[in-house]
Amino acid sequence: MKPFWEIDEEGYYTLKKISEAVISKAEKKLEVTLPDTYKKLILEQNGGYIVHNAFPTTHSNSWAEDHIQFNHLLGIAEDEGIMDSAYLIKEWELPEGLVLINGDGHTWIAMDYRKTKENPAIHYFDVGMEEDFKLADSFDEFVQGLYTVEYTVDEQAEAAEGEYDLPEDHLSKEELEAIFELDILDEDNLYKIQYYPMVDLNEIEWFFKKMQYHIEKTKDEDDLYEVASTINNILLLNPNMPINDKINENLNQIAKLLEKNDDPLLVNLGEHIAMKTSFLY
Repeated sequence: MKPFWEIDEEGYYTLKKISEAVISKAEKKLEVTLPDTYKKLILEQNGGYIVHNAFPTTHSNSWAEDHIQFNHLLGIAEDEGIMDSAYLIKEWELPEGLVLINGDGHTWIAMDYRKTKENPAIHYFDVGMEEDFKLADSFDEFVQGLYTVEYTVDEQAEAAEGEYDLPEDHLSKEELEAIFELDILDEDNLYKIQYYPMVDLNEIEWFFKKMQYHIEKTKDEDDLYEVASTINNILLLNPNMPINDKINENLNQIAKLLEKNDDPLLVNLGEHIAMKTSFLY
């Protein structure tokens, strides 16, 4: 097999090494048979960035007209990697019967087990565009088709802008300040908040201090779930976000508040926020 992994034992998507027994346990929990090639790759390195970054397609999409981005493969761990599929499917309203192997919250690549329990096709999903189309008939075909696209800085910025629809959804600092003054952060405003650029360290510190305030004051569990989901989504969408001690402290306090809740969904969100914060810090 040609080289696959960008070897990095401490990478964002790289999980601790696992055994065949752990993979078998994961298959039983997922109630599917994972492709042999996937299992071989995961035994070599349990998830992480790969040497290629694209897969060709004739289906024009939010990333490009002739390919989709695929620069990492998810591994296997308790409530991490592909074992987080059930939570992410519910969170992003994706179809049941998928095992997610790559994604950023808006676009996902998955093994499609909707009509089978083995030998799944590989599908691409775009949540915002409501797209679902097949990339390959099998995981082997998908791996063999991966290749490298060289992007210029302008092309990367243009692709990211198209993917997240920034011109329409990107808030100004003044608009965000006005939203934070509201007693309740409704679904529409929370959706907009997700797109606020996580670039300036001082603004990020201010941002999560405000989010912690709303977590602390929100009593309704449904509203609290929406606010917490937004924080989790922001961390998912910004894996390279700059962070300092104060931001780390705010996020961990948010996580602890959620983990003390009686609702298991909120506890789960708290655990996810704590885990993603540890990767950033």
